[in-house]
Amino acid sequence: MTILVIFVVIFILILASGYTGLHMQKRLADEHKTDQSRGVVGQVAGLVSLLLALVLGTLIGVSFAYFSTQKTELEGFSAQILRLDQALAQYGPETKPARDKLKAGIVKGYETFWGSGETDPNLLSAAVPLASAQAMGDFLATLQPKTEAQKQALATANQYNSMVEQSRLLMSLQVASPPVSWVLIAILLFWTLALFFGIGLFAESNSLVLSALAFGALSIAFAIFLILELGLPYTGLMRVSPAALEQAIGIVDK
Repeated sequence: MTILVIFVVIFILILASGYTGLHMQKRLADEHKTDQSRGVVGQVAGLVSLLLALVLGTLIGVSFAYFSTQKTELEGFSAQILRLDQALAQYGPETKPARDKLKAGIVKGYETFWGSGETDPNLLSAAVPLASAQAMGDFLATLQPKTEAQKQALATANQYNSMVEQSRLLMSLQVASPPVSWVLIAILLFWTLALFFGIGLFAESNSLVLSALAFGALSIAFAIFLILELGLPYTGLMRVSPAALEQAIGIVDK
């Protein structure tokens, strides 16, 4: 189920809860329509509203921090790729095949997650960077430096190859676990449904009330959409900016 479908389902559920409350208030007995009853329900609704505001704000902040971390990781990864390529270039023309594979690998990654094709989340698994790093490490092990400059270049290449591997593994492991669990989303939805039902229970049905309930349902649905969407930095609709990786692609293997 895509995030957009989830957004639509949540919006419909919240709106239906409010409209159900409006419908049920016509069947309430007179003893349940007293000012005291309205006051108690209003106090509980205020408490739930406060909880929703606090938790929604916190979860949006958590998801945004996760999204920003991935952006920072991608920028650091791009910088490490450039330093690795530079070290290989300094070693000599013997490293040209490795530089070609390095560029081909990041171009493939860019086209996979920022191209026009459909994204395969399996490519974010830790197995992909492990295999790539192992291949680069095996190639570097075959090099036999003859000068001091080549020795330094090889040492730098090994260092940055390890850094590239670590950064890519870290990104994969972070993406493997979403920042917000579905249990929290379910709790938020339960609170929201109860709140909108309570609001509708003591409201007179008219066009203004219906519009207000629809706007409130849309706002909560959008908030949950943001929480879920920011947790998908490479496969969602709002993906991390690939500007750093694009620059790396333009410079690598030149």
